[in-house]
Amino acid sequence: MKTHHRFCAALRFLVLCAAFTTTASAISAQERWALVLGVSTYYSDQIVPLKNTLNDSRTIAASLNDKGFKVYYLENAARGEIESAIELIEAEQPGADIGLVYFAGHAVQLGGENFILPSDLNPASDRSLRDQAISINEVVARANAIGTGSLVVILDACRNSPLPGESASGTGLALVDAPPNTIIAYSTAPGALAFDGAGTNSPYTAALATAIDGAEEDIRDVLRLVRARVRLATGGEQTPWYIDNSKTPIPISPRNDAAPEVLTEMVEGREIDLTTTAWLTIAESADPRDFELFLELFPQDELAEVAKRQLVQIETEADPDFPLMEIEVEGPGREVPDGLMADVTACDILATGFGDVMAVTEPVPHDLVNTRAALRACVEAVTADPENGRLVNHLARVLRLANRFEEALHYHERAAELGNPSAYMAISAFYRQGIGVEPDYKRAFEAARTGALKGSPKAQLVTGVFFREGWGVQQSYPEAMRWMWLSLQNGDRDALVAYGDFFRKGLGVEVDYALAVEYYRKAAVLGSSDAVNMIGMAHMRGNGAEKDTDVGIKWLVQASDAGNPYAAFQLGRAFQDGWGVKQDLKTALAYFRLSAQRNFLGAYILIGDVLRDEDFQGGGNLAEAYANYIIAREAAILRDTQDAKKELADAEARIAEITGQMSAEEKASGEKIAADWIDQYGLLDFNLVSE
Repeated sequence: MKTHHRFCAALRFLVLCAAFTTTASAISAQERWALVLGVSTYYSDQIVPLKNTLNDSRTIAASLNDKGFKVYYLENAARGEIESAIELIEAEQPGADIGLVYFAGHAVQLGGENFILPSDLNPASDRSLRDQAISINEVVARANAIGTGSLVVILDACRNSPLPGESASGTGLALVDAPPNTIIAYSTAPGALAFDGAGTNSPYTAALATAIDGAEEDIRDVLRLVRARVRLATGGEQTPWYIDNSKTPIPISPRNDAAPEVLTEMVEGREIDLTTTAWLTIAESADPRDFELFLELFPQDELAEVAKRQLVQIETEADPDFPLMEIEVEGPGREVPDGLMADVTACDILATGFGDVMAVTEPVPHDLVNTRAALRACVEAVTADPENGRLVNHLARVLRLANRFEEALHYHERAAELGNPSAYMAISAFYRQGIGVEPDYKRAFEAARTGALKGSPKAQLVTGVFFREGWGVQQSYPEAMRWMWLSLQNGDRDALVAYGDFFRKGLGVEVDYALAVEYYRKAAVLGSSDAVNMIGMAHMRGNGAEKDTDVGIKWLVQASDAGNPYAAFQLGRAFQDGWGVKQDLKTALAYFRLSAQRNFLGAYILIGDVLRDEDFQGGGNLAEAYANYIIAREAAILRDTQDAKKELADAEARIAEITGQMSAEEKASGEKIAADWIDQYGLLDFNLVSE
């Protein structure tokens, strides 16, 4: 399976060095500034410290520095220090094109106004909250007063209210209208609480840093993508929000004084290796520490001389005044000889995926991987231990999430060579889904089967799916059941659900609802929300369990609360049809949208049905309904499973029916809505994500 990967279009190194020298010498004036604040600890013992806020602020400072922002950075700052930073911005940045304020820490609302809490706030003081905290309204007013063209305020706050008694009112932050030329973004919906995060970053900042990193995008597109990722990763429990009162584009683009195109071209024509991967990771960086690390790791490479020149060029400006993220890999556990913690790296903490049989830390949901930090940590870890199949697979995973597919496949193949069975699952997904390569079901099957034979329970399950669906192999239900039986014997709870489905659907066996429910109950004990959903549906229908819609609804709610997309879908159907509950189209639509937000794209068919219903909110919206049917159709084509074939037929039938009722303008509008959505979010149903 070994494939040699080489970057396209070889160019002469010396010519590029000359181009680099010419381009990099022109340093344009900075027209973007950012005030980045992170507060973790407070002088007062009454205010609970926050774990991730400093890593959050450091992460965003680094990302914005790479994008050419002049970063004013403070952490654990007192009110006076924040005031001084604002005064410095007022003096140095009048008339800037873009200003951005980011805050991670405690914030509260008082009388409908939002305040961020500096480190020296004292809840026991006689001074009022207004006198001690920093008013967001005032910060916005002062930024606008110096002629800032467009202002963006991002609040990753409202994790909880730290103040006792009547010091603040309400839960979370208040929804405040943005002044002209201003966007105010909240890490969660107004009045709700945001998570601090169990990993190295909050969910919001992890998604934000990854969305910022990359090609030029309007900040609105960044914020929309962050909202989708956070909602998915938190099971719909946290919904970012923003208020937009700006009429002009606000581009977030790489700085134009670092010659990133030339720096990237320098590795074209070279085979993929750690040096080229490291170089492409830092080519657009404005942080000298990135190039210092490159020189430390690859001092003999021909790119080392270019790194030295880039380092000199960057250091002609002020060095970044923000520290790097701190990732806790030290501790008492590392002192135990040959103990587990002795092998844990920052790469493991930032990049471990679900279902990796070689994992030594908890997995990070793919939507919450901080790709900027993870790429740097994994390049360093793999350089130190290049024969470690676990770390190489982590690097491949992050490259895939960064849309660097050619490199990702290269390292997954290398991890497989080094003995990581889970790498074969990723390789299978690349060829099954056509990720950066032409779809090839045969190669996808071969990769899955190899991983299965090497002991990966997930690969055993997926091999069964290939036989069940006939993807790249002769379709066979008995053979599918053999592989899934092997997977469930090796402890995979999803295999229990898939095995039960054979008896529920009668796939190659007699229908036996009771036996199906038996397998679902075993999987539910192991924590499978899919199994909980299926038990709920068994009670709703009376198939294999006592028919009792009240009991069924309770099981479905339990599964939905655990983040299950199918349970949310079934609850939507219940409210749509009045099945065990009072009919309520508004609630039905909310559940269908929750299911879709959790990446069950089949929900879009019924979202379209509700939007089209003339009884819903005073009449149907045909354009939006049509858009949802298109999304469902395209997702079903991609999934290409037995169930998806039915979804495809349903979607096409609805499209055929609704187009006869629409004007040309409505049809064009619906097609544009669908195209914009697909372009922004993609169509990878979570069933096909190989984690």
